[in-house]
Amino acid sequence: MTTIDPTTRFTDLAERETRAHDAHVNTVARLKQVKTKRALSTAEETELQLSQNVLKELDKNPTRAHAPEVCDPLFVATRTLLNLHKLISPELRTHDDGVLVFDPHANVDEIRHAVAQAAGAPLAPDPPITLTALTLGLLIVDGAGAPPVKTVPQLGTSTGTENPVGAYNSKKTIYPVLEHPDGATFTREFFRALGEARSYGPLADKVLVLLAKEGDPDGPGGAKPTARCEEFARVMRKLAEARVDAKEPQLRRRVNEMLDSLQNVGSEDRIAERDIDLPDLDQIQDENIMEENVRVMGPMIISTMFEELKVFQVVDRIVEQFQHGVLPIGPGKAGQQLYRYWREAPNRMSEQERRNFTAITLGVPGGDPGGMVNRDFNDLWIRFVSSVSSFIRQNEVDSLLRSATPSPISHQQVRKAARDLASNLSLHGYGMAHYAAREVADQVTFIIKLLQDPEIRACYGAKDMWQVVDQVATYDLGGAKTSSRYRTLATCGAIITAWLANNVARINRSTGPLLDIDVVRNPPVASDHKATKNPNDYDLVNACELWLADTATPDSEVEKLSQQPRQTPTMTSKPIPIPAMAREMLDDLDLGVGLGHGYAPSRPGDLNGNGHSRAY
Repeated sequence: MTTIDPTTRFTDLAERETRAHDAHVNTVARLKQVKTKRALSTAEETELQLSQNVLKELDKNPTRAHAPEVCDPLFVATRTLLNLHKLISPELRTHDDGVLVFDPHANVDEIRHAVAQAAGAPLAPDPPITLTALTLGLLIVDGAGAPPVKTVPQLGTSTGTENPVGAYNSKKTIYPVLEHPDGATFTREFFRALGEARSYGPLADKVLVLLAKEGDPDGPGGAKPTARCEEFARVMRKLAEARVDAKEPQLRRRVNEMLDSLQNVGSEDRIAERDIDLPDLDQIQDENIMEENVRVMGPMIISTMFEELKVFQVVDRIVEQFQHGVLPIGPGKAGQQLYRYWREAPNRMSEQERRNFTAITLGVPGGDPGGMVNRDFNDLWIRFVSSVSSFIRQNEVDSLLRSATPSPISHQQVRKAARDLASNLSLHGYGMAHYAAREVADQVTFIIKLLQDPEIRACYGAKDMWQVVDQVATYDLGGAKTSSRYRTLATCGAIITAWLANNVARINRSTGPLLDIDVVRNPPVASDHKATKNPNDYDLVNACELWLADTATPDSEVEKLSQQPRQTPTMTSKPIPIPAMAREMLDDLDLGVGLGHGYAPSRPGDLNGNGHSRAY
């Protein structure tokens, strides 16, 4: 039997707890600030009191009768359902900085003491770490929306249990608001995740041991086993898809392959080995949006902005000058990079091939005239960006004026705009786009590294790579463009597509808020936060506002776009071949579109009196 180290730390549980704690701190600070300007409403008073009560419990020193409390809604709700329905034994009490704590222990120090006393033998009773962590991981992966938390009288000394109505207990504990509208939905998602976790059987125990060793900061076999619940769940699902069971003789190798796949580690050949599950028409509607298909659009947007700045042409021109001996660069790192770029030219995508892919995925003009073009992207993109901007602006105005007038832009209108855009990106992200996006990302990374080389910058008397681009484009390529504008648009596009990809489950959910206003008003601050990879709601709003500002979209047009009803364009769940004659007829109806620069594609009925496409 595989033994799980009871001190295994799940870092994402600790991270989620920190974010939940900071959210309550921000709420208290915000409402106290509001209270200095005006009287709080009843709802605001309730919210303030709730957050203060939660923080009071979190700040208590843990004792034998009161384990360290947690306030992450997903963990609290999972703990309650596991214990309330007696699904595990011993019962789950809390987690201490990511280490799961079960009865009879109160914190991680007691667990370490018990492990030392056991002298290598399993703890008695054996804690159900694998089932608990895997259930939590599956809920995180599926984007389950947990109900909010509250403080209730504690039952005896059992942290996380509610005292019966009418019975008095001075001790408090944090408990989910099960009567909240999200309570019933979460309960269904919880039991579905629990059933899936149980179905993996002994394989899950073996995989968790391997993951904990791989994540150990001391190295495999060290004294600090570390894992992530979300990563654990994703690896288990991939192993199940590959039909790997507990008897697999090379399980460690298979687990590492799945980790590499999840983390995009490996060469182009390894990427080619990745499985891409096409949506099945018999699957539920949620499968119509493929997360990875949406994610590949980020590199395509960056590639488009680099094309506008002529960055690729600038590098080609520098390589040409280096080849002809014009650049004063000797045998060094810069010369090696330029030579490598020149030698790999036959294996690299050409400018026309890049334009073909951006036309297919983003509808940017310049691709193969006979190829497929994403005609709906521009309209859907600017509508989503405008909807997010208008929704936040309206909420900010409403919070200041306390108007009883309902907001003209609701969560559901923003959700529809997000769903339409994500569906469009998913549909046009099939096929070779996966490989093209990754090659473009690698090429952009190499170009940035090349142009930032001090020796190359010195050749042009430039302080940064953008001065190199501007100088070469001005003298050799017919003129430069404002680099700051296109750099901002590239970053904003990457953030927006990453947010859409990371929040597919939230977008597909028909109820509940889409954007967390508290996060937008009080964004969490983390030194390792990367907005282009894991953007939060504040990053999304900021990117949308910057996009509108840099594309010079007027406020009146933003409001009109966000409120104007528009039927979802007809989109299949996967690419459907159409006859060449029909494709040519469609091509005749469209003259090309820009990348979300405020103009919609030309369509029958969308032409004004002058025959020009309608400007948004």
